[in-house]
Amino acid sequence: MTHSQIEEQFKGIEGINEAKKIYKQLAKKLHPDTGGSDELFKMLNSIYTNIIENKIYFSNEFKFDLEIEKIISQILHFENIVIEVVGSWIWLSGDTKSIKDNLKELNFKWASKKKMWYYGEMKGRNPKEKSLEEIKSKYGCEIVRTKEKEKLTNFI
Repeated sequence: MTHSQIEEQFKGIEGINEAKKIYKQLAKKLHPDTGGSDELFKMLNSIYTNIIENKIYFSNEFKFDLEIEKIISQILHFENIVIEVVGSWIWLSGDTKSIKDNLKELNFKWASKKKMWYYGEMKGRNPKEKSLEEIKSKYGCEIVRTKEKEKLTNFI
């Protein structure tokens, strides 16, 4: 496989999940342990890194996968929470203490350093921990709902 043939496989991708899927398929073919070569695998990694860091742009028209939509629909009725979709993860903040048992039932986990709940697959710990802002800038962010605050006005 040539450099341009590998790049062609990623042509027209719409998001990071699609890019990951294509990468995994190609990695199975091009890895030295499965009949590929070091050179081809390094080329794939270089192309994939370039695409992830420079060529995937997020528009305001987020398309969520079905699993994320399903989870969001189960938490939308809770009040005073902020729901943010960052990449393929859901992050919750706001007044979540009273609903923590509900969140645990939905497989949300508490991120103690970020002081937020998250839903998403943990594939391993990153030795260099990133702030939520760094994660948002890399994967994009869509706020599904903001914390609702009541405005009290006194008429005299």
